[in-house]
Amino acid sequence: MSAVLEIRDLHLRFRGHSGVSEVLHGVSLDIRAGERVALVGESGSGKSVTARIVLGLLQELPYAEVSGGLFLEGADLNRLSRRQWQGLRGTSISMIFQDPTSSLNPVFTIGAQFAEVLRRRDPGLPRGAADERAGALLRSVSIHDHARVLDAYPFQLSGGMNQRVVIAMALANHPSLLIADEPGTALDVTVQAQTLKLMHDLVERSGTAVLFISHNLGVVREFADRVFVIYRGRIVERGPTAAIFEAPGHAYTRALMAAVPRITGGGPPEPNDGETAFLDPMVVHEGGGA
Repeated sequence: MSAVLEIRDLHLRFRGHSGVSEVLHGVSLDIRAGERVALVGESGSGKSVTARIVLGLLQELPYAEVSGGLFLEGADLNRLSRRQWQGLRGTSISMIFQDPTSSLNPVFTIGAQFAEVLRRRDPGLPRGAADERAGALLRSVSIHDHARVLDAYPFQLSGGMNQRVVIAMALANHPSLLIADEPGTALDVTVQAQTLKLMHDLVERSGTAVLFISHNLGVVREFADRVFVIYRGRIVERGPTAAIFEAPGHAYTRALMAAVPRITGGGPPEPNDGETAFLDPMVVHEGGGA
């Protein structure tokens, strides 16, 4: 099966007064249709900038230098104009951000914002037809009082309800690729789990490819089919989720797993054998094996 998204040897540099800083050092990954691929690493490791390059956002910055191959369903994204990039966002590529409330405009109703999203693919869509289609999408994310929600402003809804709205909007135009950047981080644990289960079921039914960005391996274990671990702008480990968790090969992956909170009976913390002090980002492990 051909890849929906293919990234080849991606490099990112920022130019500043003090010189050039390299942020990404040859990142490569691929995602097939209907596959959920997680890009995992701590804050500052290069996860979110990779997503923004896929969306064509960093390429617009005068101080950013991006190089490497980017392909969406076989099309070379590096050949697109700024206008063509803009046409992809919200249609072929959608994104769910960390905080659902900040993703929505507080001065417009949910219905008005939904209509704008649907008109990305169907510019002449009347408001009545947009509301009808939005209502069906809201029902698909288990919002049954959709008329009330469409008339509401984001601040009138809970964080969990706003997140469901954002997921429905992201999938409204049947994107080939969905980028989920730490979805649910701003929500409590129970609502976050419900949100991820909902997103899992929806993308499975639609066949959408998902790039799931997270620092939380506990969440990734439940959601992703494959995992790419990124450390200081380099992919240091990759493979099927089960293999990564059963036999993590890189010390950084093991350090991330050790950071997952656990309920214990107390007592002193377990020693980490000094692993985190000897991380070598140049060593890449496949399939979770050592």
